[in-house]
Amino acid sequence: MEKTTQTKPTKLFKLRPQQINILILIYKFRFLNRYHIQTLLNHKQRNKVILWLNELTGHKYLKRYYYQKFAGEPAAYSLGFMSRKYLIDNKEKLKDINDSLLDRVWRESTCSQKFKKHCMFLADIYISLLTLIKQIDSGRGKLHFFTKTDLKGVQYLILPEPDAYFSIEDKTGLVKRYFLDIFDDLPPRMILRKRIKQYFRYFEKEYWQDNMKHDFPEIILVCPDNTSKRYLNNFIKKMLVEKESRIQFYLSTRDMIKIKGLNSSVLQKVETA
Repeated sequence: MEKTTQTKPTKLFKLRPQQINILILIYKFRFLNRYHIQTLLNHKQRNKVILWLNELTGHKYLKRYYYQKFAGEPAAYSLGFMSRKYLIDNKEKLKDINDSLLDRVWRESTCSQKFKKHCMFLADIYISLLTLIKQIDSGRGKLHFFTKTDLKGVQYLILPEPDAYFSIEDKTGLVKRYFLDIFDDLPPRMILRKRIKQYFRYFEKEYWQDNMKHDFPEIILVCPDNTSKRYLNNFIKKMLVEKESRIQFYLSTRDMIKIKGLNSSVLQKVETA
């Protein structure tokens, strides 16, 4: 059973800079656990991060979720009522805060466990890319990563938005761009086909090419298992041939990425030949 924790604040509370960073991270990803937060803050002291999270939870800036069924699994966190107020009041200073998206704070506690794990898996991917970028050109590579929250309202973007859009730049300035879609466990094949067709229509209408002034991103699809991966490979291959399209698709599975992170070794390019 999942339990939610948010105790009553007892006194006025001033946010520390790192606690503000925690709110922004959770705004971007919606749900994060303590490991994600500590890693993304690049903070070595586990106890200090736990103290900050306890304070934020106690003062209603965060909601905490933990699962009695899974002993040892870290608690998950989402934004609380006070964080909504803080982010709205400080949106000009913090930038890129969307008022309408903060309205969902009221509904976060009703999200399914599957959705929460989806959000936290995206954070796992982001962390793996941060590790990867440190290896590119001896750490001189650059990563730009935008979640679905960041992408809301961006003109000429495919709808629904991908789970993430990111780019990797090497020391010469060469940039590779990617859309990332994560499929949860056992999606109906109709949903898989529908999403692939959306990408083909988006490419053919040239919304991105005409308005973003960049090459069309390569598309990474994360499948729940090898069965859906094989199905997608065959379906995409067929569409690439029929439409004589130049879209580049890459496939992987959740398990492979959990083990190795998101990198070239876990990606299978869909080839027509």
